[in-house]
Order: sequence, then structure tokens, then C-alpha cells
Amino acid sequence: MKVALNQRGQLQVGAEANQYPCPPYTCCDCGQAVVLRRRREKWYFSHVQGRRPHMPESEAHQAGKAALTQWLAASGLAPENERVILTGAQRIDVCVPSLILAGEYQCSPLALTALRQRHQGYQMANWRDWWILGENYVPQQRWQAQTAQFCQYSPALGFYLYLFRAPYRQLELWHHLTRAPHKSQWIAGGCDRFALTEDWAHFQRWHNAPHPSRPYLPLTVAAWREHLVWQGRRRDPRYQQLLQLLYTHGRQVNDVPAWCFPLTPLPPVFSGSFFIWAVQHWLGITPVVPRLNAPLLSIAAQKKWIDFPIHWLHQQQGL
Repeated sequence: MKVALNQRGQLQVGAEANQYPCPPYTCCDCGQAVVLRRRREKWYFSHVQGRRPHMPESEAHQAGKAALTQWLAASGLAPENERVILTGAQRIDVCVPSLILAGEYQCSPLALTALRQRHQGYQMANWRDWWILGENYVPQQRWQAQTAQFCQYSPALGFYLYLFRAPYRQLELWHHLTRAPHKSQWIAGGCDRFALTEDWAHFQRWHNAPHPSRPYLPLTVAAWREHLVWQGRRRDPRYQQLLQLLYTHGRQVNDVPAWCFPLTPLPPVFSGSFFIWAVQHWLGITPVVPRLNAPLLSIAAQKKWIDFPIHWLHQQQGL
């Protein structure tokens, strides 16, 4: 940034601050500490490393946060807004100190690295973080790829997400989320809604209760091969990639063995194609293992799923 507030509360540009220093400097937008830096011949201000700028919030974010705060207050939990932890490095949207619960209402895009940093920050401060996604993350025809990083896991709910949107009267629980075995498309086992007219204790019981999911019929190898033919007609880049991979090893699509084809839904939290990964193994290539792209907000869940690709491959090869 070019301008910051100096110790006297006056605006100073970077070059002037270099000639007439008057620290400490603070950000005009968020009030957090900034430092003077130089890049080539230009002087500028930047936030102190490790501190997130607290930028102005959208109307949707403010409305959703207010509704969550009102609901928790009506439940007798004394919530707080914008509580600062880790000496100012993080702020909590809505927290319940008595439960050591940090609620994050996420409306804007957030990089996976930033999500991991914030989750680790809550772990360091001994807070449990609960992420609720806003309107921008609501699936239209399909889920955004970035949404997967917010997935949580429980044995009762499978992979799940909470969404909260206008008119801010109910929480949406999308549960038993999976990825189709032959597409990047997500499949939701169900979407249940909780009205905020009920209190927190009722919500806890509702969350922990069984949530039935819709069954998914396994795909067949024949259906998979038909899907590849369809991709070929559309000149799908993924099909062209497969052809090139097979051609360089003297193989054709019809040579791919049945065990390479995923037939049941896959976890939505891994990057890469399990099918291509299996084909590479069959061809004798040492491929990169599909990577877990979500912190899952639980060490137990991380341990359960991080080795899933290896177990899946061994199971497939045994078919």
C-alpha cells in the first residue's frame, strides 16, 4: 500500500515516511500494524508478517454473522464478535468462549494455505473452529472446486459442509458428500435444514442424530467405457491426455484393465484423477499420489483419510 497512518494519525506516503519517519504506522483500512519497505526504487507499506488484514466486510457477511450471533445469544451462550487471539494475528467472526468455539462465516474466496494457517492458529490457541460457508459457495449446477477444502468428516455424516444464506433463518447441512467415480461432479447424500428458532442444545442433538443419505448405485466398467467414448466424441482434453499416455506405452483405450476403473463414489477432498493414477500404475509409471486437499479440522479425520488412495489402489488390484 502507498499510504499509512503515522504516530500522529496523519497520512504519509512511503517516500515521505522514508525521509521523515514517524513510526509506528498502521493500516488505514483495518488499523493493524504495517511496516515501511522498499522494492527497487519504490517505498511502500505492508502488513506485519503473519497478521491478516481485517478488511471491510460485505453486507452478506455482516448479516449472516449478526444472525448467528443473535441465535447463539438467544441460546444463552454469550457470544462475542471479532475476538482477537494470538496477539492480534487472528480475529474470530463469532465465538462462544464458554465452549471454546470459534465460528468462521466464510463468504469470500480463501486459499487453502490461508485456511490451513487459520486452522493451525486456532489449534495453537486451543479453540475449536467451525466453518460455515456463505452464498458464494452454494452449488449452482455444480460445487466449486475450492469448496472441498472446507469439508469436515464424521462417521455419522461422512464428508459434510454447513451453508448459511439469506434470509439467514436456517443452517443447511450438506452431508455424505462424494465425488462421482467417472466425473469431477459432486454427489450429495442429502441436505437437511435446521431452523434458528431452535436453541444450541437442540442443534447439537440434531447434528449428532442420524441423517439418512440417498443410495448410489455402483457404476459398471461398461458404463465407464461408454463415458470414455463420449469424452472422445467431445474431444475432451482429459480423453486426449489418456490417449497420449497410452500411445507412448504402445497401448489403446480398450487395453485398460477393469481394475483401473473406479466404480463407487470417491471422497471429494482429493486432487487428481484416481482413474488416471491407476492407469499410470498399470503402465509401470511412478505417479504422484492424489493429494488430500482439506485440513478436515480433525487430527483423527486426517489420519483416517490421508492414506485412502493407497488402500483404494490395493483393493482395486485385488478385484
